[in-house]
Amino acid sequence: MTDVISNTGAVGDTSPAADPAANTPDSIAAAFVAYLLSENHVDDSASINPIGSSSGIELPKAQLYVEDRLTEFQDHELLKSAFAKGVDLREYAKQIEKELDELEQAHVLDYVKQAPAFADLHSQIQGCDSILEHMESLLSDFQTTLGKISEEIEMLQEQSHTMNIKHKNRTSLEALLNTVLDGIVISPDLIKKICEGEVNDFFLTHLNALNQKMSFVKSQQNKHVRAFKDVGPELERLRLKATEKIREFLLRKLESLRAPNTNVAMIQQSVLLKYKELYWFLLERYGEAAAEIRLNYVNTVSGYYLMCFDKYLKSLQKLQTVIADKFDLIGYEESVKKGLFSGKLALKDKTNVFTLGDRLHVLTNPPDSGIILPHIAENSNLRYPFEAIFKSINRLLMDNASSEYIFDMEFFAPSRIPQRAGSTSSPGIELLFLQSVFLETFDATLKVLALNTKQYVEASFDAVGILLCIRINMQNIMIQQKRCVPCLESYMNAANMVLWPRFQAIMDMHLESVKRAIPSKLLPSKDVHPHYVTRRYAEFAASILTLNQGYDDILLINSLQRLRTEVESLLFRMSGEFSDRKSRLVFMINNYDLVVQILLEHAGSSFDQEKDYFQGMLTNKTMELVEEELKPVFGFLMSFVNQGELEKDVNSIPSEKFDEVASQFTATWKNALNTINASVIQSFPNFQNGARVLQSVLTRLVLYYQRYMTLYEKRFGNGKKRQVQPVGIQSLMVELKKFRSSF
Repeated sequence: MTDVISNTGAVGDTSPAADPAANTPDSIAAAFVAYLLSENHVDDSASINPIGSSSGIELPKAQLYVEDRLTEFQDHELLKSAFAKGVDLREYAKQIEKELDELEQAHVLDYVKQAPAFADLHSQIQGCDSILEHMESLLSDFQTTLGKISEEIEMLQEQSHTMNIKHKNRTSLEALLNTVLDGIVISPDLIKKICEGEVNDFFLTHLNALNQKMSFVKSQQNKHVRAFKDVGPELERLRLKATEKIREFLLRKLESLRAPNTNVAMIQQSVLLKYKELYWFLLERYGEAAAEIRLNYVNTVSGYYLMCFDKYLKSLQKLQTVIADKFDLIGYEESVKKGLFSGKLALKDKTNVFTLGDRLHVLTNPPDSGIILPHIAENSNLRYPFEAIFKSINRLLMDNASSEYIFDMEFFAPSRIPQRAGSTSSPGIELLFLQSVFLETFDATLKVLALNTKQYVEASFDAVGILLCIRINMQNIMIQQKRCVPCLESYMNAANMVLWPRFQAIMDMHLESVKRAIPSKLLPSKDVHPHYVTRRYAEFAASILTLNQGYDDILLINSLQRLRTEVESLLFRMSGEFSDRKSRLVFMINNYDLVVQILLEHAGSSFDQEKDYFQGMLTNKTMELVEEELKPVFGFLMSFVNQGELEKDVNSIPSEKFDEVASQFTATWKNALNTINASVIQSFPNFQNGARVLQSVLTRLVLYYQRYMTLYEKRFGNGKKRQVQPVGIQSLMVELKKFRSSF
């Protein structure tokens, strides 16, 4: 039985006929039961104590073993089921033993059947072992061969690396030798082109080759190589020959600039810039010759520009018209100029001194449209103010100067100046060098133009024209800044230094003329209409404010406010020439209204402050005049109302006073309205202003009369009837409507 358990329960049994259920817990338990009940281990007559028996009898070791196994498998389903059913364990064990024997026999037969396969498998394994031994021998031989090949490859790599280094060294040496040969070998063709060839594009190509050779030899002068010393004299002879030919060529080209009617700009672009490298060669290889060329160029072109601009300036001066003289000041009486020249004063010319008008076009028109063509202007009999001439000549100057500056930048090329040992260069130094070339070229021309501007400005009394020139000059500065051409910056700043002081001086002259004006001479006829001094001031102020639009120049604003103060002071002094207050007020209102009307013609924000000021003064004076207009005809009503409103008790006012006012008003009010209407029509040449004044007078009259009627109603009440009934408000309003169409 022990053998059966050993065979059937062996772990790792790989027999194909082995039953998988043989090793399950159920089979083990069954075998164990069979074992317990076998005669070899337990006596049939022996009784089995229940599991967990605690009798004090000492059991044999076999029985103890059985009890231990029972304890181990007591929870097994097979034993539980057997115990529960009361199965005879001996019979059950015998049955299991029988089944195990049958199973063993079946396994033995399976093993016998598989014996040929096992023998064949054994033979195959032996064959594989033989093949593997052969493969091992081959691989060992291959490993030995590969080791030898690897050693050969390493040796070849070392040889290749050595050859690569040799190749690189020879290549580097070849490049150095080629560089040296290119730098020192002078071909016969190069010598022939430099010495015998004409100066053209081919000459320029060979000149660059010569320059490169000279630069190379110079860079190698510290190396003691015989070839460099041998080639040096040959290069020097070629340098001198090339310098001589270049100098003669450039001098001939510069000489052509002196020919009449020469277009300098065309020669600069088509000839000089094309061969600019010739000058660069001189600059680097023969500084004296380069300086000679530069000086010759400066003298030639400087004379050309001076001649052209001087001729153009004289042509423009013939077209210039004088706008103002020393008598064209705001405070001067018009009889001064008439008496000096015994001629009739032209009002149009006089107005042009202070008004801007079409002169503003010199600022608003495109820059290119401002250049004057003298021959066309002469044929058309055109005349121009100074600001138009100033704009024309300066725009022409800007175009030519910008072109010249750009040419100088490219041709004279300060960055090509050779550096001396230990020297340093900076953009600032190069710019100064370039500006010196330009200034030498344009110095004489700029002096002539600056002198012309100074001479005119110092003798001018045209403040509007001077301010126009200031604005034109500012536009020119901005144009040059956009072009990034700073060559005329000093010239334009100098122009500002001439224009601004003169403008301020003329403003002071206007102010002084107003301050020193004699009212009796300015107002000999005692006319209340707007005065020409006021018109001058208003038009002049409008011109200044227009030219200050977008600039907000405090200097202009302060000067204008000072002038306004003096003009107002003069108007007050002139109004003192009238004997009655009403005439003085009418005079002030007419003059304030004239200023307001002229300022209202302009919509710029720079006018807002002046508009508000004069509108306020006009309103104040109008209110004062209203009282003066009513006093002569309705003074009784005004006096009664003002005094009656001061009384604490209206009943204290005698009724006769009310009747007297009502009676007088009823008798005179219609005629009084006609008198007021005629007075206003006569006093105010500006119908709109007269209408406003009349409307203010009538409105104030209605207010006075309403106040009277209020006092009247408080005194007598609505139900009381008086002997003298006052005119009704409705009747008064109906009559007043008739005067609305007077203006």
